[in-house]
Amino acid sequence: MVAPGGRQRWEFMLHAGEQASEMEKPERVRALLAPWCKPEDIRIERTAVYRFHAREARRFSKGRCFLVGDAAHVTPPFAGQGLVAGLRDTANLAWKIAGVVRGQLNEQVLASYDQERRPHARKIISLARFLGKLVMPRNRLVAFAIHGTIRAVRMLPAGRSVFDDLKIKPPQVFHRGLFWRDRTARKLLAGSMLPQCWIRTYEHSEPVLGDNALGLQWSLIGFGVDPAAHLDGKLLARWSCLGGMTWQWCQGGDARHLTPKERRLVPMDEIGLPRLPPEGWVAIVRPDRCVMAEGPSAKVDPMLQRALSMLEPMPSSGAQPEGSHRAMTSS
Repeated sequence: MVAPGGRQRWEFMLHAGEQASEMEKPERVRALLAPWCKPEDIRIERTAVYRFHAREARRFSKGRCFLVGDAAHVTPPFAGQGLVAGLRDTANLAWKIAGVVRGQLNEQVLASYDQERRPHARKIISLARFLGKLVMPRNRLVAFAIHGTIRAVRMLPAGRSVFDDLKIKPPQVFHRGLFWRDRTARKLLAGSMLPQCWIRTYEHSEPVLGDNALGLQWSLIGFGVDPAAHLDGKLLARWSCLGGMTWQWCQGGDARHLTPKERRLVPMDEIGLPRLPPEGWVAIVRPDRCVMAEGPSAKVDPMLQRALSMLEPMPSSGAQPEGSHRAMTSS
């Protein structure tokens, strides 16, 4: 494996009876490398014998205890997703805990962490195990068959992207959690991530990535429409108490019926949204950039009502507001 700085990383599978203390000696390492290169031209910087694992906790949360990263799941190294999976855990959980601590979110929101992250972590572990079988064949015949097939697949552009760009990686699309899907209204797919693209805002003179433009707040985005214009004043105030922002996504340089300039999002490319929603579409986007719900602007009022009933803390008296929704939803 080619590494930065003109380095190379070599890995060899240890067989039964081979001891780490013996195999890490420089002369043994050079003997392993001899069939592949000139050992005398190589400077050995580091050697290590390690055992990889594929493990997953039965639950990522229990009460006020939450597991993230390697405490929740251990991934073999073949997909290169171990650290990334831990970052996804943190991105999913941190804002939920912060919202509950600040009194903006009800505690049931925390249950969605396990619902959303554990199935995806399991898929990443399964992918890593599958790739491990491809790169660790146990005999020459199997190696010839596997590597020959991969070479043949990579002759096609689509085949190269599967392996070179890791398109084989499962997308981060939730099936259960803090969102809901309307089967009659799917443009962005609730439960998936809002694609990243370059955006110009009033606050930033130069284009910035969508994550920086939207920040860590909740976002109510109207595509070619100002969603605030379709909302009841009291509902908009509740949304603001949650820390929610309203934005107008100005599609195609549309200058009609614009919201105030400090609430405009002007996309500089459409790469981030290949399935660009039609004008008049609205989406509720979580702080982790997951789409919570979507629909036409005519339905934004009941859509936001439902979202707030899932998010807002229960009244101190313990009485639940009429029509509120507390259960996590699925597709």
